[in-house]
Amino acid sequence: MNLKDVPNKFNSKIKANKLAQKYFGFESGIDVTNDSEVLHRKNEVIKNIIFASNWIYTIIFTFISIGDSSNWLLTILLFPVTFYVNHILKSLIKKGPKDVLSQEIAMYFACFYMILSSIIIYIKLKNGSQDFLKEAGYILLYYSLLITAYYQNRLLFKRVGIAMLITVTILHFAFTYNIVDWAKNETMLDFFPKFLSSNEAKDILLRTLILIMFLIVAYLFVLMTNYMQDERKKELVMRRKTQDEFSSIIVDIFSSIAKIEPKSYIEAGYTRISAVMAKKLAFLYNLTEEEQNEIYDFSLILIDQEFDLRFNPDLNEDEKYQEVKDRSELWIKLIKRNNLEKECETILRATIEKGNDDTFKLNHSMVDENIALQIVLLCDIYVTLRRPDIRYKQSYSDEGSINFMKESIRYYFNPNLFDRFITYQSEFDQIYVETSV
Repeated sequence: MNLKDVPNKFNSKIKANKLAQKYFGFESGIDVTNDSEVLHRKNEVIKNIIFASNWIYTIIFTFISIGDSSNWLLTILLFPVTFYVNHILKSLIKKGPKDVLSQEIAMYFACFYMILSSIIIYIKLKNGSQDFLKEAGYILLYYSLLITAYYQNRLLFKRVGIAMLITVTILHFAFTYNIVDWAKNETMLDFFPKFLSSNEAKDILLRTLILIMFLIVAYLFVLMTNYMQDERKKELVMRRKTQDEFSSIIVDIFSSIAKIEPKSYIEAGYTRISAVMAKKLAFLYNLTEEEQNEIYDFSLILIDQEFDLRFNPDLNEDEKYQEVKDRSELWIKLIKRNNLEKECETILRATIEKGNDDTFKLNHSMVDENIALQIVLLCDIYVTLRRPDIRYKQSYSDEGSINFMKESIRYYFNPNLFDRFITYQSEFDQIYVETSV
């Protein structure tokens, strides 16, 4: 596997893990254009991260306590602290995204706790008896800053960054090297030259520069992600506006052109006969079973589906978009099916009334149309010819219908399809007789 594919594979594994998505994922169906909902979800994720971090701290100190008896008290104290912090965060977050003030308090509280806990752990390890652990807690200071950057809040990170810089500077002088004790018995003029020339001063300067670099890079990251989030919000707002306008236009168009009247019991019965014939003809034309079923369903769409122009107002934006898409596809099928019925009547009327000249035949030719539409129309014409309840024509027998179609209808269809229908005319006659209304 290519090394470049590792991040993508890792992300796909996380997305596939329902537990990880529930507690740490950000794709939880929230409205990203709603700042309060976004902040609420971030608080939930940070709370879970803090909970997991506290357990990791506890496990680490449990192992450390085995070799250093001075750490056992901190290990025990982490349990009530973990419980109390999560209780406060949970109570604030539980108030919901509508309570913006509670969510902002939870955000600042979470950041304050992560920074404070990292400082306490660093001080504890620094003053411990195990030398190899003295600087291990220093990494947690950067870890807490990383958690703060997750909020993607410029003002929050700026405040936290300044506070961290001041706090870490105090830590450097008071705990990392205990410079405070150096200056107890010396004047300022004696202390500074000695301190500035020491290795401790160089190390503190290096640590401070690294921290400043980290803060700058993290702040730029927050600015970049915040900008991308704002742009995404604008894009989604525009998309929703366009989607609403599109939905309105689609409804207006379909409501104006699709005047679909409900079918009577008799008309529905003949439609079902035509659908059975269409499926049979599709089979005889060697179409796949899936295509046969699609043609059958399409033939019945006018009696099996309702032309509803109303949308459910309780759907979210993605669901509403999908509904508009699905409705549009359904409406197009309804209109196509309705137009085929009208085309059937138009062709038969023109033929019976001798208005089917060459221009008419050319304009109404179906030869170049989708074969499924030709199949349905051909069966509609046959059934309509045999129907006794059509006023503009007489009722034809099977033989009379076939002769009429050979003489006047064949020009409108694909020759191979029409010949296949004529070849198996007895089977279509049998369908009409057995399923007649």
